[in-house]
Amino acid sequence: MKDNVAAAMAALSHLDVDQNPASIKSKSRDFFWYSPVLKDRLDHVVADFVVSPRSEAEVIEVLKVCYDHDVPVTTRGAGTGNYGQAMPLAGGCVMHLRYLNRVKSVMPGRVVVEPGCLLKDLDAECKARSGQEIRMFSSTWATATIGGFIAGGSGGVGSVHWGSLRDLGNIIRLRVVTMEEKPRVLEFRGEE
Repeated sequence: MKDNVAAAMAALSHLDVDQNPASIKSKSRDFFWYSPVLKDRLDHVVADFVVSPRSEAEVIEVLKVCYDHDVPVTTRGAGTGNYGQAMPLAGGCVMHLRYLNRVKSVMPGRVVVEPGCLLKDLDAECKARSGQEIRMFSSTWATATIGGFIAGGSGGVGSVHWGSLRDLGNIIRLRVVTMEEKPRVLEFRGEE
């Protein structure tokens, strides 16, 4: 392991850090191997370690520490995609968002949710709290996270009626944490 990676891992050791090789390999992959082209190109890709933050403050800490030590970070949800888009191409840290899975609020026509929430849990929570359903969901909705669904892109079941995820009104606001010397929390709304 490179010195910079070891230093970052040591600085984050008070968090939930996974160093088990089998677990790291599993959390470094999605279903890329459906494609023979991607399987050939990505089969060797693996992170050096996995960290699972439990709060936005811990996300900020992970990004700052990894930036300070020049360690690449790959953000991870459930890994249900099949394009290799959440794989650590340069090793480093996989930041697994499984603990950031809460539905914070449900209001008419909107919901505030953390990125690690499964789409099926989000839908169930919306139905229970307000009788509403989510507008669209992926074919892997039972195991996919809202963060991965949004990061992955276009849409899913419900898109014929509601359009793609990026169409105005489908995503009202996103909070994004930057990876830089002093990470910033940015909020994007509307056409941003």
